[in-house]
Amino acid sequence: MKQGISISVLFIVLQYGLLMFIFPQSVIQSQPSGHWMTVVLGWLLQGILLRLMVGGLKEEKADLLLCFLQARTAARIFWLWLITISNVLVITIIIRGHSQLLKMLFLPNTPIWVLMALLLISSLCISYAGRNSLLRLSLLAGLFGLPLVMISLASVYGNLSLDMISPLNPTLAFMGDAKILPLFFIFSHTIGVIGFFGPLSQNSKRWLWGAWCLSLFFYLIVVYIPLGMFGHEGAAPLRYPLIIVLDSIRVNWFFFDRLSMFYVMAVLLSTLLNVTGLLWLTRSLASRSSRFTKWIASPITISVLALCLAMLVVNMGDLEKLSEWGAPARFGLVLAIALAGTYYRRQVRPRR
Repeated sequence: MKQGISISVLFIVLQYGLLMFIFPQSVIQSQPSGHWMTVVLGWLLQGILLRLMVGGLKEEKADLLLCFLQARTAARIFWLWLITISNVLVITIIIRGHSQLLKMLFLPNTPIWVLMALLLISSLCISYAGRNSLLRLSLLAGLFGLPLVMISLASVYGNLSLDMISPLNPTLAFMGDAKILPLFFIFSHTIGVIGFFGPLSQNSKRWLWGAWCLSLFFYLIVVYIPLGMFGHEGAAPLRYPLIIVLDSIRVNWFFFDRLSMFYVMAVLLSTLLNVTGLLWLTRSLASRSSRFTKWIASPITISVLALCLAMLVVNMGDLEKLSEWGAPARFGLVLAIALAGTYYRRQVRPRR
């Protein structure tokens, strides 16, 4: 039960840190109405990936990480390099986007490379912990961060108008819009990390699937809060529409007078866990490789590479373009990992 609670909290914590970054503006900008359809379709796609990665509700004793480590040398090196390159790209996108947000809202005079370096150093120190330590840390992050998220989102309720979210009739306009591509990153990234925290018992899987069901609430609410505040025409041109909503509301019942402070503090915890999880995964996958490969895949090397790439991203427009072409590649990799994981589990099953 403890593992189930930890893995479900980790799933939610990893999710909400990414939602405010690209998710609302991608959904809102990709179609004029019926935004719920895009959200639900992406959520169902994530469920398919989760089903492939961890299996159904039956108990699965095969450890996906151990299966990859025990694979043939050529296959192991192939997956390791693919995952390493993908993780460097994902870390670059995460730290660049969140550092820009911190600079824009709270630290306008701080060089952005300093903010990116601080995020990486903090995650780097944690990434050398073991799997169980990361799960325990996710509980602490969830205990502190989730209430902040809920307080922030609930406090805007009185400022929303249900008339602004209509019409609810869905369209298929998003099918040909490049703005929808970053959503593939949102829906696949968490699955690509969670899958390596097994094996999961039957009870633990129930908790994880419960967290997946709960995530639909977060997906819908972060889209419809900006719509309820500004309407589609007002929200579509905005970058970070959810944060703009939170930053426009003042509270006088807490020591922070801006709701965005609540949310950004929670997002920072999620960001640290996202980057830490990627660094930990790359290091773990390289644990049985050569000394040179271990050095390339070490958290220090990955962090330096990600920081250098992030410095090459000049503005948010470049970051959005990087997300648009990098997200489908990340989704394809996670799908391939999920299919490979299904294959490995079937190979292990007859030996029991």
